[in-house]
Amino acid sequence: MQQPSVALRVLLLGAIAVGLIAIVVFRLWFLQILSAQQYVAQANDNRLRSVAVLAPRGAILDSTGKVLVDNRPGLSVGIRPMDVPAGQLGHLVKRLSLVLKMKPGDIRHALVRQVGVPWSQVRKGLGLQYDFVPVKDDTARGVVSYLLEHTASYPGVEVRQNYLRDYPLGDLGAHFLGQLGEISKDELSLPQFHGYKAGDVVGQAGVEETYDKWLRGVDGSVRVEVDASGRPKQVVSGGTLPQAGDNLQLSIDARVQRAAENAVNFGIDLAHENGKPRADGGAAVVLDAHTGAVVAMASEPTFDPKWFVGGISEKHWNALRIPTTPMLDRTIQGQYPMGSTFKVVDSIAGLENGVITPSTVYDCTGVYTPPHTTGGAVWHCWAYPSAHGPLDLTQAIVQSCDVYFYNVGYDFYSQKGEGLEDWAKRLGLGRPTGVDLPGEVAGLVPTPEWKDAAYTKKTDPTNWRIDRLWKPGDSVNLAIGQGNLLATPMQAAVAYAAIANGGYLVTPHLGDRIVDAQGKLVRRLPYSRPRRLGISQDTLSTVQNALHEAATTPNGTSYMTFGGYKIPVAGKTGTAQVLGQDDYAWYCSYAPANDPRYVVVVMIQQGGHGGITAAPAARMIYDALFHVSGGQATGTARSD
Repeated sequence: MQQPSVALRVLLLGAIAVGLIAIVVFRLWFLQILSAQQYVAQANDNRLRSVAVLAPRGAILDSTGKVLVDNRPGLSVGIRPMDVPAGQLGHLVKRLSLVLKMKPGDIRHALVRQVGVPWSQVRKGLGLQYDFVPVKDDTARGVVSYLLEHTASYPGVEVRQNYLRDYPLGDLGAHFLGQLGEISKDELSLPQFHGYKAGDVVGQAGVEETYDKWLRGVDGSVRVEVDASGRPKQVVSGGTLPQAGDNLQLSIDARVQRAAENAVNFGIDLAHENGKPRADGGAAVVLDAHTGAVVAMASEPTFDPKWFVGGISEKHWNALRIPTTPMLDRTIQGQYPMGSTFKVVDSIAGLENGVITPSTVYDCTGVYTPPHTTGGAVWHCWAYPSAHGPLDLTQAIVQSCDVYFYNVGYDFYSQKGEGLEDWAKRLGLGRPTGVDLPGEVAGLVPTPEWKDAAYTKKTDPTNWRIDRLWKPGDSVNLAIGQGNLLATPMQAAVAYAAIANGGYLVTPHLGDRIVDAQGKLVRRLPYSRPRRLGISQDTLSTVQNALHEAATTPNGTSYMTFGGYKIPVAGKTGTAQVLGQDDYAWYCSYAPANDPRYVVVVMIQQGGHGGITAAPAARMIYDALFHVSGGQATGTARSD
């Protein structure tokens, strides 16, 4: 075969060389000209890091603008994992735990939670970032000084300033204010926490939780230039300023709140003086009778919210885990029989359903036996062995005659309906009130259907077939607020507000408005408007008049406390029996009786008779509401 000439070979090689050079030139042109900005941005991303700058949380104010919760500067100790020498993170955690007096596991947990990989990988340097990982938020200055003086011994450990919650009024309102805590893994998956990230501090109870999105603010950032190893060199431009959270103004009046808390403790002390040494807690609720705005809500015993700032210690946590349950908000989470304060529900239900009229009379002999019953069951009046004699409805409420309402309960049973239960539910019992606080319980209005479902072979192996039946005794007990009935003090306040305001069911609420740091209105917080219940005016007038006489006439069970008081009060005492405990004392009321403005409910656990302990405590609250200075009342020697 004839071989190509030398010239042709040179030409082919030259063409190939030119093609290769063209490809290289094109690629260089593409990278340096067309893609230059993209690679510059990527280089900057590798060179620059964003460091979060915490935003101060908004303050919480009372209705007059007084600060209930504010911020104070604090010092946070944390670790920047990228600044820790390779293989030294585990040793650093152990040494730092001794200085901070923390468990090493708690520090490791904080790192794992922030980085998002197991500790076995974190300690090897895998998944580490430039981000600061806080391990102790509220650090003593002595500890901080020591760390700053020994920075070489704690590489990667850093101190920075942060914002911590401060409570200028001490433990006032601790339950409804709530506390902060790090967001949990479960919370991150909830819709209301969309956009939050691991490590964020959020409200974990009370209004801190309900209004977290308004209070938390928006964190800023600082741009930091780092070297090839990820270590900081200098701060550069391009960051953002943090935006402080808005302030939350409540309907709470701090002055009345303090009076309510003092009143509950006064009621407990009265119980002790009157032979009830087991009295160990209580609650008080003050509502605006027409809007449902919460003026005060006190729960005793309480706790110091400062314990939760920067993370609660084991010592303080153990102090809260005691039988008296200081963390329980008894106003919305405590469920109790209402005793005789429930008799107003009987009265409304009986009048509206035609079971009784205002002139219906029953004769109180001190004892009651339902008709057509066997076994010798006998119910006593609270005044037994005394008897009230023949009473109409008004005097039955005034003197709190149990026998009268035993008859009403049996009359409801004879109708074979659920008229009493239905009215109890319409007045707000047996379901949450809708207050803008987390954790509210529903209480219980027992019904034949409920009892049939509650008593099963599993729960009551011996007598379930009989116990599941609704019997006359169930209606008789319900009529005096006993049996299986359970209600919270907040539910009781809502029911009495409906009587006070002319038959409207209110939704209790604490949040009033969102304001900025200068006090300028950002948003008025919405709440459900009162809903008309359809109670006739004649029924309301009858019950209102009876409640007024119960507090202001000599036969009334709270006359010793409110007879001659400067402000006319309408109220009902209650003494609720609880299995294995002393009686619970109640007082449910509103004032002024002729033009209601406020509803006041007081409950004293194991406090005995309502007229002895709860009514005098309620008077202390009215003293604060109406600026009355008449001295403390001590109740009566014997009352319902």
